[in-house]
Amino acid sequence: MSTDTPQPPSNVKSAAGKQHRPWFRRNGVGVGWHPATWQGWSILLLSVAVIVTVVVLLRIGAL
Repeated sequence: MSTDTPQPPSNVKSAAGKQHRPWFRRNGVGVGWHPATWQGWSILLLSVAVIVTVVVLLRIGAL
């Protein structure tokens, strides 16, 4: 007898009926990930904005 329980697929519908999609996907060629939804793009843009802000503040001596 096997005690392994089957795992649900990665795109499982929630109780509200909405299907969950990953925000990032693996690159087909090479190494890394890229944004797949608007949430992924917003996280990417937010992180770039934070990095640019910190660099600018460091250069002008505010930090």
